Amino acid sequence: MPRIALFIFIILISTSLLNAQGRRSKDTKVGFVAGYVYAQVNGEKENAKWNDYGSGGYAGTFVDIYITEKFHLQPAVNFAYVNDFNIIYLPLMLKYQIGQRGFNVQAGTQVTYLLGGDDAIGTKDQFGWELGAGLGMDITKSIFIQARYTYEVSRRKVDDFLGLPSQDFKFNNIMIGIGYRLSPVDRL
Repeated sequence: MPRIALFIFIILISTSLLNAQGRRSKDTKVGFVAGYVYAQVNGEKENAKWNDYGSGGYAGTFVDIYITEKFHLQPAVNFAYVNDFNIIYLPLMLKYQIGQRGFNVQAGTQVTYLLGGDDAIGTKDQFGWELGAGLGMDITKSIFIQARYTYEVSRRKVDDFLGLPSQDFKFNNIMIGIGYRLSPVDRL
């Protein structure tokens, strides 16, 4: 079932990217984003809790779909490398533009998929579901910055993580990035 959900999400983003080519540039923006990701891993085994932290980088592509002048829907696909983990982030954020200066607030959901890492971790649940919020600001008509925090709602189960057998864990992320739109915005 999780693979079907990933497949459907990738088809939706691909369709959005293709439709963006045929729409007016005012209605849809396509671009790239890259930045820093800080991940906190929280685990639990037999009622004992533990935390671990890691950082790395991410890069990806997005589609910014104008619903109205103030509300935008932004699906994206990001690939991250955090410590020894390779992770795919699939965020779907609703953005609200504040004024004409390019400030925005973001809220939405994100699906994560663990591709594994340098060490085999024995993950049973590679998919995770997160809720997120963030802020963004346009620097120029094409360049913007953004920061998001996501909190994982789902719990993942692993057979062997950090040498400890059969436990639950989840990721919480802070992502700070800079992006580039292929066609500029009208404001600023």
